Amino acid sequence: MPQPGSGASARSRFHPYQAALRGGALALVFLAGFIGLSSGVEVTERELGELGYWAKAYYALGLFVVGGVDLGTPHGGPTAGRALLWSAYFLAPTLTASALVEATLRLLNPRARRLRRLQGHVIVGGAGRLSLLYIKKLRELDPHVPLVVIERDPNRASLGELEHAYNATVIIGDISSDEVLQSVGIAHARRVMLLTGDDFGNLDAASRILKRMPWQRGNIIAHVADLGFLRAVPAETIDAGFTTFNGLEFAAIHLVEQRLIARFETTEHRDLVVLAGFGRFGQTVLHQLQDKASEVFGAVILLDLEAEANALKFAESPGFGDYPRHVIQGHVRHLAIWQQIDEIIAGDIGEPVIVVGTGDEGTNLHTALDLRRRYPNAHITVRSFGHSPFAKGVAAKTGLQPFELAELISSSMPRAWFE
Repeated sequence: MPQPGSGASARSRFHPYQAALRGGALALVFLAGFIGLSSGVEVTERELGELGYWAKAYYALGLFVVGGVDLGTPHGGPTAGRALLWSAYFLAPTLTASALVEATLRLLNPRARRLRRLQGHVIVGGAGRLSLLYIKKLRELDPHVPLVVIERDPNRASLGELEHAYNATVIIGDISSDEVLQSVGIAHARRVMLLTGDDFGNLDAASRILKRMPWQRGNIIAHVADLGFLRAVPAETIDAGFTTFNGLEFAAIHLVEQRLIARFETTEHRDLVVLAGFGRFGQTVLHQLQDKASEVFGAVILLDLEAEANALKFAESPGFGDYPRHVIQGHVRHLAIWQQIDEIIAGDIGEPVIVVGTGDEGTNLHTALDLRRRYPNAHITVRSFGHSPFAKGVAAKTGLQPFELAELISSSMPRAWFE
């Protein structure tokens, strides 16, 4: 069963195969009793020799209720049959007793009872950085709403912070498990935020919830990190009653609309754009540039360790616009790569607009500082996730443009998601 968290030492992982294992054990014990009774073994308190198989199946099932008390002791018949029947005599009531004990413990567990009675609460799937962003803002807007967080990993470092700083009830389990969903009172939840790092898991959980509880239509939000995957899913499936979003897309829209377009408008020529990092974030930025600023930027340089593969993927969906582009594969810290880029920039007008947006914050800052020395007048934006006083101070002294994903993602979440 799913386990309510109460500190890291007390958390245990929910085993999704527990029900299957118990069902298998019940079936094996039943078969042992049935085969024993059908093999010619007699019992002291009943005449079973003339009974048919249905009657013997009935008595085999009865072993789970009263054991062999009303049948008496086995005798006669083959040795193997007696051994099977004796094993069923002992194991059947043992399994029944263990199930009763577990059911009693569940009823006596005050946290489990409280979870089942919850109404108007918020359920968050996942305990990663995106979940923390949402929960922090939720607590700012509504400090008292009951909050349940479901996380697979009992060793995730954020669980203690969620319990103590944000007064969340942490459940260790799989958000797509029907047993977990039932245990957290999802039928009466005010909002369900599926923010795990598993795109398929988020969408699958949303579909499962709506299939079982169609009245939750409109109350479920699912994060999808891979926009390519989201575009490939049929639209009618996504529009089935839950909302999807992409955190990087929120941030990229803000970057393009509020930062880059303002820079482009200060120059008379079309600016050359360098995307140092063309993973999911870089691709999302380029998509937004094409969508919102296609008339004001010129050539584009795409730099990444997997630039060629990512460019092929981008070409399929959403596709490149009509502008010169250069795809350069390599590490953003390699000097030879930037010597190659120097030649491209030398043939362009004005200073480049550079977005340093790899997934490593230290690499981003170090690269941006090197680029500031290399291109003193370039417009350089540096990606980070959270607020860093050190990085902000360095950026202020060197003319870099810091870009904090966390703040922008949080501010872009609609107010309705917190109500």
